Amino acid sequence: MKVEFTVSEDRMQAYVIVRKERPDEPPLSKEELISALQYAGIKYGIKEDVVDDLTRSPVYNTPVLIAEGTPPVDGEDGRVELLKKVEGVSQSDGRVDLREIPAKQRVIVKRGETIARIVPPTSGEEGRDVFGNPVKPKPGKMPEYHLGYNVTLKDNEIIATKSGLLIIEPNGTIHVNDTLEVESVDYSTGNIDFPGRVIVKGDVKPDFVVRAQEDIEVKGVIEAATVVSFGGSITTGGIKGRGKAFVKAKKTIKTVFIENAEVEAEEVMVEKSIENSTVKASSVTVTGSKGSIRGGVIIARVKVETFQLGSPIGIKTRVEVGVDPEVNEKIKIISAQVSLDKTNVQKLTKVLVELRKMQSALKDKFPPDKEALLNKVSNTLINLRDSIQKNEQELKRLNEIAEEMAKNASVVVKEVAYPGVEIVMFNKVFRVEKELTKAVFYYRDGEIRVGGYSE
Repeated sequence: MKVEFTVSEDRMQAYVIVRKERPDEPPLSKEELISALQYAGIKYGIKEDVVDDLTRSPVYNTPVLIAEGTPPVDGEDGRVELLKKVEGVSQSDGRVDLREIPAKQRVIVKRGETIARIVPPTSGEEGRDVFGNPVKPKPGKMPEYHLGYNVTLKDNEIIATKSGLLIIEPNGTIHVNDTLEVESVDYSTGNIDFPGRVIVKGDVKPDFVVRAQEDIEVKGVIEAATVVSFGGSITTGGIKGRGKAFVKAKKTIKTVFIENAEVEAEEVMVEKSIENSTVKASSVTVTGSKGSIRGGVIIARVKVETFQLGSPIGIKTRVEVGVDPEVNEKIKIISAQVSLDKTNVQKLTKVLVELRKMQSALKDKFPPDKEALLNKVSNTLINLRDSIQKNEQELKRLNEIAEEMAKNASVVVKEVAYPGVEIVMFNKVFRVEKELTKAVFYYRDGEIRVGGYSE
């Protein structure tokens, strides 16, 4: 009996061909076949069932697969797993605010947040050929990615070093942009809530909202919208409020005009005019040579400066300077409490007088419940009088602060102040009854005085 073996080029399959040398030759035994395999060096992946079949029911002159190696498992390529997901826009009640949809499509990350995880490639698993030799796998490839600006790599994690907008370019570069730039704020962009700086090339349309931690620049007009910079300044071509706009900045607001809006900042600088608006700031300045404040209320801690104040037709315009809103609010609250406590003292004093009259008349027969009430009223009166005393001392202190602020404040009118204007400093009100030119209003000796202005 002749036994031949052929092995595939990659040595992963071995075939056996059994040939009879004589017609009456008996079949191979299992031991003979295994011995032949060993002699040929084939020792891995031997198919025991095939060996058994060939010895029980031999097949002659035909290749039979008798051993098969284990191919290697190639390593998996590395990959970049993006951890930051885009939020959905569905709402539980079925309603969707269209102004929010584009905002949901922006992916915002915070400083220190992990943006993505780098999953390294695997080396794979080694295989074996029919001779028992190891077959090396093909290792996986490193993922392609590039670190852009405001990101860093630490322990196979890509981390944002600044808060901002996540940007992934087609070549795999990952950035965090701390400036968000849009054409306009409308239904195409949705409301904006951004942790960095915002630039709007056009307008902020009515009823939309822009919030940013840093500066906001609106090259067009803010129209009946809400715009807030929590930590920076706001620059805009104008604020057209329609009685609905609210614009607030931590630092400065610079604009060409303000109309029918509510505005708050440390400093407000306007080029042309403020009309029928409420403006609160440390200083309010209208810089243009024909700049004016007409209608509304201006509240400033230090200074208001304009060329024209009020209007020839007598529009009511109120300017409060030397005012700290927090101090004023405390004065209002404490004054109200003192007034309430004094009213309660009057009422309880009458009750106490009646109870003492009853106690004097009844003497030992004075009811225990009335005795308890008398003691309670007496203690309450003591506490109320103590509270009134402390609050009046605090009111005195706050009023001294408010008056001192008024002494350091001024209203400067470089051209004309018209009738209808009210100047408020501390607890005094000055009403302009006739046109005053080149005037400076200031507080001295408990009165609002008017001086002349000169360049």
